[in-house]
Amino acid sequence: MEAKKQIHEWVEAHCEEMTECWKTLVNTPSHVSRRNEGEVLCAKLKEIFDELGFETEVVESCPNNSPTLTGIWGKERPGKPVLFSGHYDTVDLKADLPFRYDEEGHVRGLGSLDMKGGIAITIQVIRCLQAMGWNERPVKILFAGDEEIGHRGGLAGQTIRDFSKGCLCAFNMETGLISNDICVARKGAAFARITTNGVASHSGNAFTAGRNAIAELAYKIPKIQALTDLSSGTTVSSNMIQGGTVINSVPGSCFLTVDIRYQKLSERERVMKEMGHITEETVIGGCSSEMSFDEYMPPFEKTAEVVRLASFVSQVSEDCGFGTMGQKELGGGSDASHIGMAGVPVICSMGVCGEFNHTEREYALPQTLFSRTELLANVVCRAKEFEQ
Repeated sequence: MEAKKQIHEWVEAHCEEMTECWKTLVNTPSHVSRRNEGEVLCAKLKEIFDELGFETEVVESCPNNSPTLTGIWGKERPGKPVLFSGHYDTVDLKADLPFRYDEEGHVRGLGSLDMKGGIAITIQVIRCLQAMGWNERPVKILFAGDEEIGHRGGLAGQTIRDFSKGCLCAFNMETGLISNDICVARKGAAFARITTNGVASHSGNAFTAGRNAIAELAYKIPKIQALTDLSSGTTVSSNMIQGGTVINSVPGSCFLTVDIRYQKLSERERVMKEMGHITEETVIGGCSSEMSFDEYMPPFEKTAEVVRLASFVSQVSEDCGFGTMGQKELGGGSDASHIGMAGVPVICSMGVCGEFNHTEREYALPQTLFSRTELLANVVCRAKEFEQ
């Protein structure tokens, strides 16, 4: 009970300082497509965590993507580390969206919700723990710079999996849900591209010489759509098709892009296998097809340990007077998936709460900066209860 009181009093005494930290992060641009911006914010975060006593490292992902910041505080302590994770990049929006309050008292600004508020919470949790003299186990942090593009073309996903191994549990500080629920699962996401080649010819003078690539691909689409299995949480959607050159020519090529979402890796394997068969099958002689597959976020699978961690956090929330936290499965991906693949119990959506990510309407509830800091500081202090 003493720790709970100390945490509450510290948060109440530092609200202005906490908000200023949040504002600073939001007002430091870090669009995912602009590596130069990402490097600036990554350096700023490194400086903050270095001052907090972390041993930090900037890990490169690839030449085009912003790097990943990792760090550990109290490496010499016994016990498994607790991990706070997330990303510091934002989506690309052209509008100038600085940190500000709207007429309803909500915080607005690009990244205020997704997810610089979550990084601000992490910083405040560490400051609070240090003010209390807490030193029971190591604490790790990891913030990637290219999550909004699914780490495509880079090595950040592998960095996350490697750095997470051996942790007791992890809190992915993504957008908090307005319902106050905890995210315990997310779908994986991938794109498939099927390219079909036929034989181009004049559709009037040489119709029989042509092999219509669009017609060939059209035979495949109903079979692709049929791979959807809503009972398993799998959706397969043919979302973009392009082919042909002019109206009076039989098209010699065509391509289709397919959006694929799945809750389990086994479903990914099923869909890939079946789409491979569909691609190989030919209806119109003289046509051929090939497929490429690009997974940009693996699934964050709901496990018994994930549920147990969420239940523990909900119990701490009740004890702190913040109410019960439900459990929710979401469709969009996050880096909780990579942490889960490392065998670490992880829960997601632990950042500030709000709505409308990736739009100019993005907003966050300012009070949740304080309540989530208080909640997670208590969770860390009581981590032994989860370990048992």
